[in-house]
Amino acid sequence: MIVTLAGHVDHGKTSLVRALTGVDTDRLAEEKARGLTIDLGFAYLSDANLGFVDVPGHHRFIHNMVAGVAEHQFALLVVAADDGPMPQTREHLQILTLLGIRAGVVALTKCDLVSDERADAAQAEVSALVAGTFLADAQIFRCRMDEADGVANLKAELTSTAAQRATPQAAPRQFRMPIDRAFNIRGSGTVVTGTVLAGAVQPDANLTVFPCGKTARVRSVHANDRPAEYAHPGDRTALNLTGIDIQDVQRGAWITSDPTASAHLTLDLEVLADFPRAVKHWTPVHAYHGTTHATGRIAQLTEARLEPGSTNLVDLVLDEPLPARAGDRILLRDQSLDVTLGGGTVRDTQAPNGRRRDSKRMARLNALRTTDPSQAFRRLLELGPVQWPAFRTLWGLPADTPRYDTADVLERSGWLVHAAQWQEWRNAAEQFITRHLKDHPNLQGVRENELPHSIPTGFRSDLLRELAASDKLAQTGGMYHLPRHAAVLTDAQQQLMQTLEPLLNTPQPPSLGDIAKRTALPLNNLSKALPALARLKVLDQINDTRFYLPQVLDELAATAEQLAAEAPFDVRRFRDATGIGRNVAIDVLEHFDRKGFTRRQGNERIVAGKWRAR
Repeated sequence: MIVTLAGHVDHGKTSLVRALTGVDTDRLAEEKARGLTIDLGFAYLSDANLGFVDVPGHHRFIHNMVAGVAEHQFALLVVAADDGPMPQTREHLQILTLLGIRAGVVALTKCDLVSDERADAAQAEVSALVAGTFLADAQIFRCRMDEADGVANLKAELTSTAAQRATPQAAPRQFRMPIDRAFNIRGSGTVVTGTVLAGAVQPDANLTVFPCGKTARVRSVHANDRPAEYAHPGDRTALNLTGIDIQDVQRGAWITSDPTASAHLTLDLEVLADFPRAVKHWTPVHAYHGTTHATGRIAQLTEARLEPGSTNLVDLVLDEPLPARAGDRILLRDQSLDVTLGGGTVRDTQAPNGRRRDSKRMARLNALRTTDPSQAFRRLLELGPVQWPAFRTLWGLPADTPRYDTADVLERSGWLVHAAQWQEWRNAAEQFITRHLKDHPNLQGVRENELPHSIPTGFRSDLLRELAASDKLAQTGGMYHLPRHAAVLTDAQQQLMQTLEPLLNTPQPPSLGDIAKRTALPLNNLSKALPALARLKVLDQINDTRFYLPQVLDELAATAEQLAAEAPFDVRRFRDATGIGRNVAIDVLEHFDRKGFTRRQGNERIVAGKWRAR
C-alpha cells in the first residue's frame, strides 16, 4: 500500500516518515540546509508492504505535491497540534479528494509541544475540517516525538490496513505510468519511477515514451521496492529501461503502451466551494495530469459561468496535449489567483467537429458520463455508429479487447452500428429509390450521392452493395434501381432514337461526328444525348465516338463466338467475317475485352466469358 502524506509546511511530515521508517526523505542538499521539503521523497517498510510518498507542504511547490498523488493511494493527512489546520492543510485535502483518493487517516503531530487542552482543540478543528470528506470517519492519531506510542499506533494501523487492503481489480487497460523520477544506475542504465495509473507491465515489454515518441524496452521491474514480474495500478514502480536516454524520461513524461494524446479534453468539472469567484468562459488555468503540467483555458458548455461548489461539463482547451483517457482525473488551478480552482474527470478527448454546444455533441458527452466503458458504448450506440478503435483509445482498452454487444451490432466500414439502425437505413434507401424512380420514370436509377441526408455518407456504399447482393436492388453502372425497373424514354429521347435507328442499324455505324453531319444536329448536344441513351441501355457505347444498337452488337458477338469455336481468331478474321473496317473491328474487339467476353492472347483472341449485351 502506498501512503501519500499531505499537510501544511512545517507540520512534521518528513519527521513522521522518519519515525515510521527510519528513512530521511529529504535527499536534496537544499532541503537539508533549509529544513524544508522541496521535492517528492520516498520511503518503504518492505516487511509491512508499505511505501510512503512525502510531499512538499509549501504553496510554492504545489506542483511537486500534485505529482506525488495518485488515485489508488492511501492518504495520511498531517496536522500540527500547535497550529491546527492551516491553508495548505485545506488545499492538500482538496487536492487528495479531487484526484480520487478515497481512504486515509490523520496524524496530529507535535502533541508533545502543547497542552492536552490545546491538543483536544486541535483535534476538534481537524474533525471540523474533514467533515463531509473521505476522511470524515478516519482515525486521528496523536503523535509525540518524545514518546513512541502515538507513532507506534499509527504504524500498526497502517500495517494492518495494508494487509487487509485488496489490490484494486480494474478492467484490463493499456499500460500508462507518469514518470516522477529518472536516474542512471552504473551497469544497469536508465531507471524511471512512478505510480502505475492503468494496466500492467512486465519485463521485456516494449513501451513508448510520451511526449518524445521513442520506444524503450523494459529490462526489469520493481514494484513497491521489490523485484517483481508485474506491476499493477497503484504500485510504486521502478522500471529499468533500455533504448532510451535519461533526458527523454524526466518528470512529466509518461511511459505507455499507447502514446495517443489530445489537447482538447471534456471534463466533469467540480469547482471548489471556497473558490473565491465564479468560473467564466475562457478562464486560464494550470492543468495537472499525473506528473504532467500544462496550461490551458476552460470553455463553458452549458452555462455562462460556473459558481463555486457547482459541477458541470466543460471543455479544457490545452496549449500542449496530454495522454489522458476517459476516467482520468485532472486538477485545475487558477493562473491569476494561484489557488486550486477544482478538478474534473475526463469524459472525452475528441475536439468538437463543429459548434462546441451542438446538440449531437452534447448527447455524446452525456452518454460518456459513466465509469463503465461497456455502458458508455451502449449509450453511444443508441445515438449512432461507434468507431471501435477510437472508442478503445478513449478508454485505454487493449487492442485485443473484444467489442461489446456482438449479438445486435454490425461492423460496417470500420464502424460498429446497431442492427436496428442499419435496418432502418436499408429500408430508407430502398423506399427512397422506389419512390424517386416512380416519380421520375425516365431515370435509369439513383446514384449513391443522391440518397437522403438521413443516411450517413460513409455507410452508403456498403448499404447499397448489401441491398444489391440481396436482390432488393440492381446496379447498372453507378446507378441503383429496382430489379425490374426499366427507364422510360422522354419524348425528346424517343424522337432522337427514331432519327438514329436507321443510321445505326448496320455492323459499321457512323461515328458521332458523322452522325452530327448526317442529321444536322449539334455535335455538343449529341455528345451528351447518346451517352444518356447508352445509360438507359437503348444503345451500346463502345468508345467515346461510336455507338451501336444492342441487337447489332449482339450479332457481332455471335460472330466472335462462331470464330472462336473453330480456333483463336485475329482482327483480320473478325473483320472479314463481319464485313467491317479494320479500325472499327479493333474498337469492337477491345470493347468485348473490357466486358470480359473475349481475351487477347498475343495477336489472337479467345472467348473467355458469356456475352451479355444488356
